[in-house]
Amino acid sequence: MKRNRIYVQAAEQISIQQPLSEQWMEEPLYYHDILVKAIDPSFKDYLSPGEVRRMGGLMKRALVTALKVLKDTGIEHPDAIITGTSIGSLDYTEKFLEAMVENGEETLSPTYFMQSTHNTVGATLGIYTKTHKYNTTYSHGGFSFDLALLDAWMQMQLGEISTALVGGHDEMVESYFKLLQKAGYVGVEGMDPCGEIAMSMMLNRSESSEDLCELAGISIFQLSSEAMLKTSLDKMLDEAGMTMDDISAVMTGINGNSVNDEPYQKCFGLFSRDIPFLHYKHLFGENYTSSALGAYVAASCLKKGLLPSFLFDDPRQASSSAPKAILLLNQMNGKEFSFILLKKK
Repeated sequence: MKRNRIYVQAAEQISIQQPLSEQWMEEPLYYHDILVKAIDPSFKDYLSPGEVRRMGGLMKRALVTALKVLKDTGIEHPDAIITGTSIGSLDYTEKFLEAMVENGEETLSPTYFMQSTHNTVGATLGIYTKTHKYNTTYSHGGFSFDLALLDAWMQMQLGEISTALVGGHDEMVESYFKLLQKAGYVGVEGMDPCGEIAMSMMLNRSESSEDLCELAGISIFQLSSEAMLKTSLDKMLDEAGMTMDDISAVMTGINGNSVNDEPYQKCFGLFSRDIPFLHYKHLFGENYTSSALGAYVAASCLKKGLLPSFLFDDPRQASSSAPKAILLLNQMNGKEFSFILLKKK
């Protein structure tokens, strides 16, 4: 079956870097704190005062990034809205549960409850944009965004949809952060900070001059043997009509925590020594859906035709050559892996 070509038409982020901006490519912000909250834009520039008061932080960030992408692409009603979020509106979930305890489960405000479920983000995007089409949410830990992207990819390859608004959105509250820290997931000495994320991108089967790059392939699999890594990678590259020589760099989710980093290091042998490795969590932080920011970073670099030196694991490998393709490598618990292949148009 002939493959449909899929393009990343636009992407926007709100994170611990400057929001709705590519300023991070020239003047990145660095942090020494173990937990960093997102830098929010002026929401009143996009939402009414009433909406700003009623919506939680995650909802406002997701909605604003989505509205910006819709405006940039001129697509008012995408064929699909597919959201990835691991913990959803955690802040409002916590407030709802606290109110239940304090009020004896009586006279509760519906606002916190209405925005406490994981699929609230996707549902609100559909209602706000009057898009009454395919709308689903993936809540699968560190693979939430990857699966949302895979859903869009598969439907586009089947010809079911032509455009898809895909996002990765997660926030963090102090109480939950402390639990994750006790478990050794975040806040470990030498580890990148824990951050917050809202990233929306538009995928389109139709090419335009403003596209960031092409989504050339995606593969998600459970690792049954180390040989499966190479088999899955070779298959994805073959289906994309590419070889290992076409990859300019590999971007990983290394974050300075040995528990997280070891599975990535086992994959390094798959690639030639000449292929540099990139990282992004030192800039954007660790988060369940941080792979969405990895995709955003790679797409932005391909559009700009450059790889900033501060993305390289080894700065000595930095080059002024324009990247042709970037492979994103993500893993969860050393058992689930994903490859996302983005290439220059």
